[in-house]
Amino acid sequence: MTTAHFADTDVGASPAARRHLHLRWPLSPRYLLTRVIVAVAAVFAVVSLVFVCLIATGNPAQLLAGPDASLEDIARLSAQLGFDRPWYEQYVTFVAQVLSGDLPESIRYGESALTLVLERIPASLLLGATGLAIGTLLGLAAGYVASVPNGRGWRQAPVTVLTALDSIPSFFLGVLLIYVFAVELGLLPSSGAGSPASLLLPALTLAPVVAAPVARVFRSSLIDTHDLDHVRFARSKGVHGLRLTLRHTIGNSLGPVVNVLGVQAGMVLGGAIITETLFSWPGVGQLAISAINNRDYPVVLAAITFVAAGYVVINLVVDLFGAALDPRSTR
Repeated sequence: MTTAHFADTDVGASPAARRHLHLRWPLSPRYLLTRVIVAVAAVFAVVSLVFVCLIATGNPAQLLAGPDASLEDIARLSAQLGFDRPWYEQYVTFVAQVLSGDLPESIRYGESALTLVLERIPASLLLGATGLAIGTLLGLAAGYVASVPNGRGWRQAPVTVLTALDSIPSFFLGVLLIYVFAVELGLLPSSGAGSPASLLLPALTLAPVVAAPVARVFRSSLIDTHDLDHVRFARSKGVHGLRLTLRHTIGNSLGPVVNVLGVQAGMVLGGAIITETLFSWPGVGQLAISAINNRDYPVVLAAITFVAAGYVVINLVVDLFGAALDPRSTR
């Protein structure tokens, strides 16, 4: 059994407090199996819903054939692509293709939809990870400043600002950032991925989604941690300032933050669809929007599968890590 301590237990932490400072592994096989099954079912449900919605919009062959195509041309193209079959037969075929890893070809590009998505994944992961990192750092800093005991009123300002930014729709915030930093100041490029500087504006657009909830949760967790037995004991032993914060307070306050990051990482992954389109970032989100406009449903399904799977996997990892921190949550 692996055990990781987040605070010194030699300063008199109570048994109840010590239980919160351990990372216990492995978890129950039953719990692991249940979480994996739920995760797979969630991805399957999302993909199935998207498939039904796309089929309900009509026959993609009508768009591919063009506005001047005859009914015979549309029927011939539908038969060629398999769109003339009942939707449930198309769905069964699609499920079989997903399970085998052989997704249908893109209607527009004529190549594997999975290949198109895989080519865009590195760009999406880079943008999402950068936005998540910036948002986490901003949130932790703001939450810590706001949690300082007997602090002045201005210490709440960073959390208030981040909350206000989080309330602004991402597309509007992105346009605002482009206007200020690209148009007016000329400091950063407004679109594309030609240089590392191109990453900054879209990442800053995504960051408030993470920063605001992290700041609020971290602030509350720090305030609660200040009253724990082992922290009060350390304080009575003369431990103060940065040493008390790093060794006894912050480590015990990160558990709730980890749970928040799991949810917000999924939000970043989903929100990147709009952000990538706004900044012409060559990721999965931009590909998905283009595929929706062209009713290229194999690419849409492949892109949505990636987003859904990423969201579920992130939350699964966070759930398992949180359960390892506090095994009582698995009971």
